[in-house]
Parts: sequence; C-alpha cells; structure tokens
Amino acid sequence: MFNTVKSRLMILFTGSLLLILVIFILVLYGFISEVIKKEDINELDLFFENERHEFYEDFYEHEEEQVEYKEDKRYFHYVVDVNQRLIAGEETVRGLYPFLSNMDKPNETEEIQWEKSHLLVKSYPLENIGAVIIGMDITNEKHVIDKIVWILLSLTLVLSLLFAWIGHFFAGQAMKPIQKSFQTQRKFVSDASHELRTPLSIFYSSIDVLSGEENLSTFGKEVLEDAKNEAEMMNKLLSDLLFLARSDQGNMELNREEFDLSSQLRSWLTSFARTVPAPLSIVWDIQDQVVMKGDKVRIQQLLYILLENAVRYTKEGTITCTLKRDQKIRLSVEDTGSGISPEDLPHIFDRFYRADSVRKRDGSGLGLSIAKTIVDAHGGKMDVKSEQGKGTQFIITF
Repeated sequence: MFNTVKSRLMILFTGSLLLILVIFILVLYGFISEVIKKEDINELDLFFENERHEFYEDFYEHEEEQVEYKEDKRYFHYVVDVNQRLIAGEETVRGLYPFLSNMDKPNETEEIQWEKSHLLVKSYPLENIGAVIIGMDITNEKHVIDKIVWILLSLTLVLSLLFAWIGHFFAGQAMKPIQKSFQTQRKFVSDASHELRTPLSIFYSSIDVLSGEENLSTFGKEVLEDAKNEAEMMNKLLSDLLFLARSDQGNMELNREEFDLSSQLRSWLTSFARTVPAPLSIVWDIQDQVVMKGDKVRIQQLLYILLENAVRYTKEGTITCTLKRDQKIRLSVEDTGSGISPEDLPHIFDRFYRADSVRKRDGSGLGLSIAKTIVDAHGGKMDVKSEQGKGTQFIITF
C-alpha cells in the first residue's frame, strides 16, 4: 500500500515539475523565435528606408528585366510593377523570384525554405508604380534556435531523471511519519485484539455460570442474555480485527488445497438457505466440476460475508449465487435489495465505513474489508456493481 502511494507521489511530483519545465521551454522557444524574427524584420524595414530612392531609380532606369547575382550580400531584393512583372533586382539565391511571385500584398511577411536555406521576405509598396520584395537569409538564426531547442530537450531529459530521484526521495520522506503512525496503529490494534480476548473469554464464561443459577429472576436472566449477546458480538469484532491485523502484518496463513468449489458451494448455500427469513429466497447457478486451489475455510467465510451482507440489505426478493469458469473462475453474489449510492460505492471496502442511511443496522463494518482481504490473499479481484433501489452484485474473479 505504501509503495503504491509513494510511487503516486513520485509520479505526481516528477510530472508536475516536468510539465512546468516543458511549458517553460515552449514559452522560451516562442519568445526567442519572436524576438529574432522581429529583429530581422526591423533590419528589412531599415534596409528599405535606406534604399528606397535606389528602388525608384531601378524602376525607371531599367526598361527590361535586369537581375544581378551577388552571393556575398546579406539582403536581396526584386523590384516589380503593378502587374508583378520583374523589373530589376539583386539576388543571393539564383532563380528565387518565380517562387516569390505570389507575394503581391503590401507589407506581407513570410518565412520560406528554399532548398537548404531559410529565408525571410517582406513586400513593400512603391507608390503608384509597384512594389519591392526584400529578403535575407536567416538559416544561421534557425540553426541557433534549433541548437537551443536540442539543448533544452537534453536538459529536460537530464532534469527528468533528477526530478524522478528527488521525487522518490521526498516521497519517501513524506511517507515515513505516515508509515510510522500506521505501523503503530496496526500494532496497537493487533495487541489490543489479542489481549482483550482473554478477559472477554473469562467474562463470557462467567455469564454462562451465572445463567445456570436457578435463583435468578426473569429480569436478571434477560440482562444476562443481553450481556451474552453483546459479548458474542464483541468476540466476533475482536476476531475480525485480529484477522485484519494479521493480514496487514503479512502473517495471514492460508491452508491451500485443491478442492471442488462447485460441490462446496452447493453445500454451503444449502446450509445458509435454512437461516434465510421467509420473504427472501436463495437460488444458484453453479457450473459443475469447477476446481480451485485455495483455503476452503476462508472461501466459505468470504461467501457467508457476501450472503449475510445481501440478507441484511434485502427485505424481500431473491439472492442469486453464480459460479462459472472459462479462462478464470467467476463467482458472483447478487441481491435485489436497496443498493448502494454512488457516493458510498468507492468506500464500501474501507474498514468501519457505513453509509449514513444504514448506521443503525447490525454489523461492525468490517465484513467487506475481510472479504476483500481474503480475495486479495488468493490473488483474485473483487468488483461491485450496484444501483439504488434495484440491488447489488459482487463479482469475484480467481
């Protein structure tokens, strides 16, 4: 139990830190990219302002298309007329203009990839005559950003391992006082249950002795009978607590043997059916020759807990027990009683848990906890389906 909680705490801690780190990386990446892009656009704007007069001269001086190739320049530009006909320009990448010819919107900015280069281009209007498309190579900036991303991803991987170790450490530290308190409580329950059995047995024996006295009045006998019933209930409660305490400490021993579960179920159900009040009936659908390996006494205890629980919360109707085997053994006990509310359903296996609407009913609130413990000890699984006003079904899978 503690290992599960510890693992969940570690995952929660590590996951939270990693989520914060990933969000930080994404924000940082977006911020760096945006800052670099704005700086590059400012450079293009400045270049346009400085060279605006030259662009007008290029337009009026060149009657035919004239584009020069200058590999060593940082900026390239194309002067076009209103019909997107190329007039003049300087380019750092050969044959780029046909790819850019769709940029006919003033002040349109685009990032494009041409072969192995990343380019930033922007279109500027030239009043009444056309436009000029200016661009620059931003491959180096892209590579820098990519390197930053890879560094951050590598850092994330390293930090995730560090976070996992830190999470494991702090989860362990957080669980220590809880585990110590739980161990102390569990030892107290075990010791108290064991120590109380002796005086309770003496008390129970004394009641039996007093019950045999002939001089007791009718009222005295009634008082002794009530005390005897309470002593029996207390003895059962202590036995249940001791059972759970031994289970918590890993000291519950199972007398495993291979037995015919089908025939045993029929026998147990026949015996239990005799104690069921008249408005109720027990029916069963049991597949023949279902054999399992387990503790026969504990399986009987499991069945009786589920049956008693069904009888307790079913005033009239039918309790159905089913046993089937395909790849697994499936045992179910279904009633037509009051059902369990959705709010209470997640807590029914908690010790001493009882819904407000049934607090006045008999029972200690340990029965289903014991049933779940028996199923877990056999490596099985217990599920429950319930609908208020229609009944409850417990399904055990071995």
